[in-house]
Amino acid sequence: MRRLFWPLFLIAVAVALALVMWSGRAEKMSYREMACVFEERGLGCIDSIEEWNRGLAYFDSSVMATQDTLSALKNLLWNFWNIDFAGAGDAAVQRESILPLQVLALKKSGCIGLAWLAMMVAEARNLPLETILLPGHVFLRYEGVNLEPNRRGFSYTDEEYREKYKDGPWTGLELEPLTSSQFMGLAAFNMGNLYLESEPRRALTWYRMAEEFFPDYPGIEANQNVAKAKLPDSL
Repeated sequence: MRRLFWPLFLIAVAVALALVMWSGRAEKMSYREMACVFEERGLGCIDSIEEWNRGLAYFDSSVMATQDTLSALKNLLWNFWNIDFAGAGDAAVQRESILPLQVLALKKSGCIGLAWLAMMVAEARNLPLETILLPGHVFLRYEGVNLEPNRRGFSYTDEEYREKYKDGPWTGLELEPLTSSQFMGLAAFNMGNLYLESEPRRALTWYRMAEEFFPDYPGIEANQNVAKAKLPDSL
C-alpha cells in the first residue's frame, strides 16, 4: 500500500492542477482546495469539517456584532480556535504545523500553517488579507496592519521585520504579498524539507510541486540538488 501512495498522490495533484488551469485560476489558486489536496482528500473536503464551519459562523456573528473585521479575524484564530505557536525550530516545520487542516485539528502551528488557515478564511469571506515573505518566515498583513503568526497576531512594523531578519538570506522577493500559487509553492517546499534527510526521493516529489507553483524561489533548486545527491547514481 505504501508503494502506491506517491503515484496516487501525484495523480491527485495533477487532477487538481488540471482543474485550476481549466478554470483559468492558475494565478489564483484556491487555498481551501489545496488544503485538501495536500492531505490527499477530495477538493471539497473543507465543507464537511465541523470545526471549520463553526469558525466561520463565529467570525460572521463577530463581524455583525462589532463591525470590526480585523478584530473578528484575530479573535477567530487566536481565541475561538485558540491556535498556539508550535515552538521554534523543528516543531514549527512539522507536517502538523504546515498543513492547515492539521493545524485546525491540533491547535498548534508554525507560520506557514497559521497563515494558510487565515488565508482560507480570507478567501471564504473575501477579506483583503495578504501573506508576506521574509527570509525563512511569513507573516500576515491586513490593510496595512502586520500580524505575526507566531505571536498571536502581534504587530511588528516592516522596519522591525527588516531589523529582525537583517541577516537574511534575502532574495528580492521579501516584503511583497505572495500570490496564492507562490504560497502553495512555499508550502510544498517546506514539505520537501521535512523529508530531505530521511527520504530524498519523497522530498524531490514535493520540490517538483514547489517548482511548478513558485519557480522563482531560489531555495527550491538548491534543495533539489541536495536531494538528488543523496540518491543512488543510477536514479
